[in-house]
Amino acid sequence: IATFEHLWLADVQAQRLAISGVSFCGSDIGGFISQPKPELMMRWIQLGIFHPFCRVHSSGDHGEQEPWSFGEECTNVFRKFVEIRYQLLPYIYTTFYQYHKEYTPMMRPLAFVDQDDKETVFRDHEFLCGDNILVCPVLEESARTKRVYLPGSEWYHMFTNKKYVGKKEYDINSPLDEMPIFIKAGAIIPKYPIQQYVGEKVIDTITLDVYFKEGEETSYFYDDDKNGYGYEKGEYHYSKFLFSGSSNKIEISQSREGSFESELKLFAMNLIGQPSDIESINVDGEQVKVGASVPSGFSKIEITLK
Repeated sequence: IATFEHLWLADVQAQRLAISGVSFCGSDIGGFISQPKPELMMRWIQLGIFHPFCRVHSSGDHGEQEPWSFGEECTNVFRKFVEIRYQLLPYIYTTFYQYHKEYTPMMRPLAFVDQDDKETVFRDHEFLCGDNILVCPVLEESARTKRVYLPGSEWYHMFTNKKYVGKKEYDINSPLDEMPIFIKAGAIIPKYPIQQYVGEKVIDTITLDVYFKEGEETSYFYDDDKNGYGYEKGEYHYSKFLFSGSSNKIEISQSREGSFESELKLFAMNLIGQPSDIESINVDGEQVKVGASVPSGFSKIEITLK
């Protein structure tokens, strides 16, 4: 039903399904029954883009439910978050593969992530999407701040890149066009360019958002031809990125498995949160220009900081 109570229900029900073995789930964005208000539509799409099954759907007997039916502000918020969904498709596809191969839930309640932290036990309104993205949906009408709890590690606010220390509560500013979303420090997030539909563009370059931390972190990137069953014969590639950061140096190592050769040729590197500017970049023993893309098949990147 198109109410904030059922927005909360959509959040917790999907999490509980995921840890019960059914990750490929979602909700009817905006509510299936009754006519949502614009604010509810905006808050629902912000949650919905992090559900594996993402669609706007309704009974169709109470009025139009297309995003543009609720005014320009709602249309702009929908556009913003749908574009985030399209950019995160490589990350989401990787999370699907991990669910298929390793049976890991795609949505992970905080208590699932850190069972030894008693602060996570009764927090049902936040979850991790995959390994590295913490999602904190706004579930109350007229709310413009959101109290969140960040589990262990350090986190970056996705919209501001501000870094937060884990195991603490924060009140996060949450205007209608934003929702608190955090990226784990040390994570490497693969991102597509914005598309209007899957397959619109031939993608030969993917951006890697690299979030600095002092220490090590592991991230993954999976790809195949996204059609048919060739992946069962090894026609895929699965990259493991090992990030290692210190006050004056960053190293990123990549190991790959699978035989799939995609149209992907380059990674554009986007470093976030490093303590100083980049002095030099070395890729597999050769120096490259700062800001240049690197071959997608690299083995090791060494970044010296000033």
